[in-house]
Amino acid sequence: MKKNLVLILCLSLILILVGCNSDKKANKSIQATNEQNSVDEKKETDLNDTNSIQSTEIRPNEQVVKNKNNVSQKITKVNSKVKLYDGTYFDARRYGENILKNYCEVVISNITNTSFDFTVYEVNKLDGKKENKKVIFLTNTAVFTGDGMKATFYGNDYTLNFTFPNYHHAYPAVTDMEISGFEPLEGKTYVNNGIPGHEFG
Repeated sequence: MKKNLVLILCLSLILILVGCNSDKKANKSIQATNEQNSVDEKKETDLNDTNSIQSTEIRPNEQVVKNKNNVSQKITKVNSKVKLYDGTYFDARRYGENILKNYCEVVISNITNTSFDFTVYEVNKLDGKKENKKVIFLTNTAVFTGDGMKATFYGNDYTLNFTFPNYHHAYPAVTDMEISGFEPLEGKTYVNNGIPGHEFG
């Protein structure tokens, strides 16, 4: 009887130990599965982040700019439909009997199919033919937008919009320019009367 009791106790102990070992293995298997799932989720997250980064890549004809509120926006540059010329576009009010003493000039340079550089000067006429010029808007780049008949400069503090009216019937040559977004240039027409074949005075 004692032998049977000892045998039953030994078998019970063996079963308990086997069960515990089995539970440890099951726990390790569950832990390994959870760790693998965590790694897989991280990989998927990293892949999604990569896809997100790829979706914000800049295409060759796009420019990312920030507006006044520091919000990024994509601007699609387009080919120009007008022919802009290097040189000075000055306030058209210089013509006529009312000789201006103070006015602005816009100097255009580095023209490409999709953009151009511009610098704004304030001109003060002195006695005789002398004049004093100072830069009031540093050289920046505007890009042609929309239908290619207008352009925009997107800055941190200013957004300047350029339009090219055909006041002198010179299209596609740009003899006339109007600019909004910078108070000293507002409401005026800037002209270039030195374009070959389109001179006027």
